[in-house]
Amino acid sequence: MSQNVTPPMPGYEPPTAPPAPNKNRTVLIATAAAVAAAAIAATITAGVTGNSEASPAPTVTVTETAAPEADTAEAEDAATTTVETDFKVGEKADNGGAVVKITKVVESNTITLAGAQKNAGDGAKYVTLKTVVTNETKASMDLTCSLPIVSALIDDQDRRYDTIENLYEVADNPECNAQLQPGFKDDMQFVYRVPKDAKITMWEFYPYDLENEPTPTLVDLT
Repeated sequence: MSQNVTPPMPGYEPPTAPPAPNKNRTVLIATAAAVAAAAIAATITAGVTGNSEASPAPTVTVTETAAPEADTAEAEDAATTTVETDFKVGEKADNGGAVVKITKVVESNTITLAGAQKNAGDGAKYVTLKTVVTNETKASMDLTCSLPIVSALIDDQDRRYDTIENLYEVADNPECNAQLQPGFKDDMQFVYRVPKDAKITMWEFYPYDLENEPTPTLVDLT
């Protein structure tokens, strides 16, 4: 059987087949699409849950500065600084002609007061300073009633304690209005009621003076 073939027209060129797809280009396009999709998903998630979850938590840096060793040493030295005392137990301490020699320091739960035993009470104790007082002033002294000698007992916390009332009722103390004349001496007990755990360190005294402000004399009791 014969076939009729029409010859191509002059100047006609057959169409060129499209080029084969580039595999590498396809992979890059797919990767870019995946990245874009992930970014869109993250944006949507942040909008739903709030910015606080989407944004990373801030970082807080705490800096501790240690005190210089020199300052610490100075603070320790200041804490251990002690007050200079003038006398010790057993020495004659003179202040304005009132001469006091402490012979003994006694701590007890009870004392004899007005002929009876008196208890210090819960959480308390008595501290008794047994002394010999010599009057080197120009006038007489009433040691137990008019209190010509002002005194205070001091502990390691710098707390100050006054004597108990009615020292003339303490056994073996001078009677009220018994005047100690100049140039004479007498036994005298100064009694204080203090907390049970108080650590007594010093005794302070000076002669009573309305006109002048005397400087206290300190006696070391440790």
